[in-house]
Amino acid sequence: MNFLDPKNEILFQVLSHRDIEDTATCVSQVFSSFEPIAKALKISFNEFYRFAVPVCQKAADEEISIIAKDQKTGEIVGFIISEDLMTVKPGPTEGIDNKFEAVFSLLSELEENYRKCHLVKGVHILHILMLGVQEKYSKRHIATTLVRENLNLAKHHNFEIAITEATGVASGHIFQNLGFIEEFAIEYKSYKFKGKHIFSSLENPPNCLLMSSPI
Repeated sequence: MNFLDPKNEILFQVLSHRDIEDTATCVSQVFSSFEPIAKALKISFNEFYRFAVPVCQKAADEEISIIAKDQKTGEIVGFIISEDLMTVKPGPTEGIDNKFEAVFSLLSELEENYRKCHLVKGVHILHILMLGVQEKYSKRHIATTLVRENLNLAKHHNFEIAITEATGVASGHIFQNLGFIEEFAIEYKSYKFKGKHIFSSLENPPNCLLMSSPI
């Protein structure tokens, strides 16, 4: 699957093994600088990179994630990292910072709420893990195109539903505009991890949302 946006000269393609390291670099740059939870926990680029590499490796194996490349330079400028919800999650990776334990706890609670209220056995569900675009490439609708192309790819692979955890304002708006609906929300200020309100500094958006859409 290759899709060229001639207006922006951006090439959209399935994440492959040869792009793992460059994709992990892009993910780490975007999330450590702009993603609300990562910023609240002060997760550095290096800390995020150690997490992102195995995630991108798994995504390349499953072939249901998409990257955006600048056609002129070949630079990876955006990404949408997805997985089959029913695949076995990898265990803790050596060298991953403890800060990610709080992230996993929050997102796992949302996912568990979804599993409790919906029939998931035998249903092919796409789980969108991460979506991002480099700041200098913003306002070119790259993130929206990434989601659309990912849903098209998922449909080709017979996925029936897509879910995602929207942690920021921009991603929430993108998914909402593409027909995703809010299923569950966890307020950042009230959320406790090991007895501490670790996300109390987050006000915009006030909630982390689990959103879904039929494919």
